[in-house]
Amino acid sequence: MNDGDLIRFVTRTRHPPYGHRSGVVQVAHVLWRANSLAAHEQAELRAILDWLNKHLAQPERLSVSRHPRADSTALSWIRASAQEHLNRLRRLAALAEAGGSVIDELRTTRPGYVVYEDAHQVVALPFADTPC
Repeated sequence: MNDGDLIRFVTRTRHPPYGHRSGVVQVAHVLWRANSLAAHEQAELRAILDWLNKHLAQPERLSVSRHPRADSTALSWIRASAQEHLNRLRRLAALAEAGGSVIDELRTTRPGYVVYEDAHQVVALPFADTPC
């Protein structure tokens, strides 16, 4: 794995109108609310989501437009160098799969038009050839 790689964990569910797949964090929130995992898995799921909320910035803007009602179409990618984040996301993916979702791991070095980035993640509007 190249440190310049960006990684995204996604389900097979696509959202109209753009057709981007749901990310693992989104499906993990749905799974947690459904309370359908075993008690110890449910607790681990919550702990990982809490850790990510604390250790992963949530960008204020998810579009190129600064208009407050602009469509939030940007996708979040984790840097390959953010190993602790990746380990937790991989465990989150395993828990989502235990809950019945199929999770794919996507990689790219071209995430699209970047609207936010930090040491752990890149948030971008995908190019036409960006895997999403």
